Amino acid sequence: MTNALNRRQFIQLGTGSVVVVGLGACDRRTSSRAVSEAVPTSTDVVGSTATAPTFDATSPPPTASAAPLPVGAAFGGRRLVVVQLNGGNDLLNTLPPADGRYHDLRPTLAIPDADIVALAGVDDAGLHPSLAGLARFWDAGRLAVIRGIGFEVPNRSHFVSMDRWWRADQLTRPGWLGRVLDELAEEPPPLFATALGSGAPLLNGRLVQPTVITSPGSFQWVDIQPAWLTAMGDGGDDLAGIARHAFQRTVQAVTDFAEITGRATTSDDLPTREGGATIAEGLSVAAQLLAADAGTQLVVVSASGFDTHANQLPEHAALLADVAAGIDAFFDSIEATGLADDVLLVVTSEFGRRAAENGSGGCDHGAGGLSLAFGNGVRGGVFGEVDLADLLDGDVRPTVAPQALLTRCLDWLGVDAGHILGARDDSLDLLLA
Repeated sequence: MTNALNRRQFIQLGTGSVVVVGLGACDRRTSSRAVSEAVPTSTDVVGSTATAPTFDATSPPPTASAAPLPVGAAFGGRRLVVVQLNGGNDLLNTLPPADGRYHDLRPTLAIPDADIVALAGVDDAGLHPSLAGLARFWDAGRLAVIRGIGFEVPNRSHFVSMDRWWRADQLTRPGWLGRVLDELAEEPPPLFATALGSGAPLLNGRLVQPTVITSPGSFQWVDIQPAWLTAMGDGGDDLAGIARHAFQRTVQAVTDFAEITGRATTSDDLPTREGGATIAEGLSVAAQLLAADAGTQLVVVSASGFDTHANQLPEHAALLADVAAGIDAFFDSIEATGLADDVLLVVTSEFGRRAAENGSGGCDHGAGGLSLAFGNGVRGGVFGEVDLADLLDGDVRPTVAPQALLTRCLDWLGVDAGHILGARDDSLDLLLA
């Protein structure tokens, strides 16, 4: 006889143990989420959670698509990697403009003209010197630079702006890639959608949740399931059945990850900063996941530190060097495994910085930002505009809507962007086909 999961037993999962199970929408596709934060026990192990999505449950569900996506052939084998630079990456110092106003606005922070990395065929901007290693992608026509990307009516709050990006500016709906996961005809493998770093609400669906790995070296499982849960059968749609199913998917995710990466034990020497692993570390793991036979097709890699209010010059240089090293090594890896034609990598951040420097050696929250897109399927070039003579309340004016980038990401996956986003935005000619 199957016992019901009572309140005391449910609370037991979250107190004094390393496993917490949160139950989402009542569908067995609700996936596990594993986090690598230390817990107050005698053993340094990882906790695993299957959390409910953070959308407004009172909102109406989107209309169902005509043909659910079969997991085995989802996206035609194409993969999408999203790199999130959390904190608001500075557009103007990442892509310094050839405009005297830039130096006037930033007398101490402007990148010297002699240090700017030239982009062949572009006479009004270049790359920060820390991104010199990415010039090879530009020269090969595999890099698209999208400047001035942002919402027409911007918001300088991290939380609001990040939420707008994650939910495609529809704050009562789940993440824009989470909506794609909800369209799958069957439950995907545990590592099908994986977040590496500080989390990825854009992957949160109503029915399906991603696997979240905040520190690859600590992503592991210790079997301490309570006896009352272990003894239960696998069936049932009650609370206990859903909890057990979440446990099973967590164990499978950790097992698959350990086999792919060889990370069976914790490691205290991983390169980290606030928000988890560095971009380079996350992309290294992403390349391993994509090349393995684990069904991984959506990966989000994120790291914080881009909120450069002070001491920007050295800190931003180090952050961009991490990004460049990670992207460079990532594409070396996927080219070696024959996946180069199947992967699109995009870089995003919630907003840019103010055009003028502040009094603390940094720049405050702004509006128009920068996105990058890499891959053999990318139409290389510069998209969008930066006009320092036409600022929006002291900010770079947004000239490209984020929905335009999201539309092309969904087109890459072969997904109906109009259905997922509510409307297409075809203003960004980003893909070759």
